[in-house]
Amino acid sequence: MGQERHPLCRAGAAPHRLPGRVILRAGFLALAGLLAGCGLATPPEPPVSLPPVAARAALNPVTAALRGAATAFAETGRLQGRPALAALAVAQLEYLAVEMPSGRVAGDIGMVQPLLLAARQEVRGVLGIPATVPPQRVIDALAAAATVPGGDAAAPATLPPDVAPGGGALLWQRLGALPRLPQANAATQRALHYWEFGPDEAIEISMLGRRP
Repeated sequence: MGQERHPLCRAGAAPHRLPGRVILRAGFLALAGLLAGCGLATPPEPPVSLPPVAARAALNPVTAALRGAATAFAETGRLQGRPALAALAVAQLEYLAVEMPSGRVAGDIGMVQPLLLAARQEVRGVLGIPATVPPQRVIDALAAAATVPGGDAAAPATLPPDVAPGGGALLWQRLGALPRLPQANAATQRALHYWEFGPDEAIEISMLGRRP
């Protein structure tokens, strides 16, 4: 006897309608499985640290970085003409893209990991920071420029050529005119939600026993 086909695979069978949220989650899980199956998993990057100037919003540097970056990238219009604030937000994102997926500060963060990595790639692409520059190098350079005595007039000269291959003045100008960054916004919002409330699955399971 031939193998019984799944009802949805039979000719003429009407497909079941699935809630959009289930379909979206299935897509996330499928992508995660694909990445794992293709051997794209990479070992954790070397640890990075966040300078105190970028970690003032909370005692925990992860919390401080999440709150700062999520607020900044939610509405980049607020950063127009304020390159020092933008530089700190980028430094915070660089820190999060390394430390959150590493397992040193949180458990398995699931799809937050590729979102943060994509956000870092998006921001570096807009600013012209090469992908080969180590994250700690970017963090230190941007934090130092954001706090240099003399402010915006002196900051460009402090940016090293490997971080700003087009020149410090150009990078500082780009920081002061950041466009909308949808990937950075989505990644930092989701990472902040995960950090404060845990995975969505855990929240939903805890609600199963509650009466409406």
